[in-house]
Amino acid sequence: MSNKSTSPTHIGLNALFLTDGTHTMDMLSAVTSGFGMAKRHKARTVEEAFDIHRSNSIDLIILDCSTEEMNGIEITRRFRMEFEGEKSETPILAVAGHASQVQIGHYRDAGASFVVAKPVAPGILLQRILWLAKDTRDLVNTPSFRGPDRRARAMGLPAGIEQGRRSTDLDANVSEIAGQNLDQSKIDDMLKPVRVNLL
Repeated sequence: MSNKSTSPTHIGLNALFLTDGTHTMDMLSAVTSGFGMAKRHKARTVEEAFDIHRSNSIDLIILDCSTEEMNGIEITRRFRMEFEGEKSETPILAVAGHASQVQIGHYRDAGASFVVAKPVAPGILLQRILWLAKDTRDLVNTPSFRGPDRRARAMGLPAGIEQGRRSTDLDANVSEIAGQNLDQSKIDDMLKPVRVNLL
């Protein structure tokens, strides 16, 4: 994602929207209309979205889809696995009607960068887009998973983000480990089985 500007009035992104209905597309279009996106590509089928992504420079994919042919989680996984290089790294922001922890986990396992629950508040959506614009996490690429590194809680916040979304998120300046590290012999001693006499 190119970080041309992160002001609310000019983000400068080429975004791809994939939804399964006119109402949802109109809603997302209205919510993002004031964000100053350079271009908003609108797709109503999975194959149309893939063609747009293949032939254009897309900085962000916003996905809200649950069709007969494929659900949003499967579409997210396909975006990750069927493209290579930078195309496979494009941030994916999934909009979910039922954003339970289980559902969010499924989206993250498929490679989604963020999951936003409906109803979508413009301010929240903008915050997530700005977060992704500053995010420098590496793409994890394994046989079973391709997507952004999900260790944000352990690694701190993206550069330029001063406050996390959760109370448990680490500060942007992650401190040094306090004290000395244990050497391997001490770790081995801690893991040895201990015989206990039961009375």
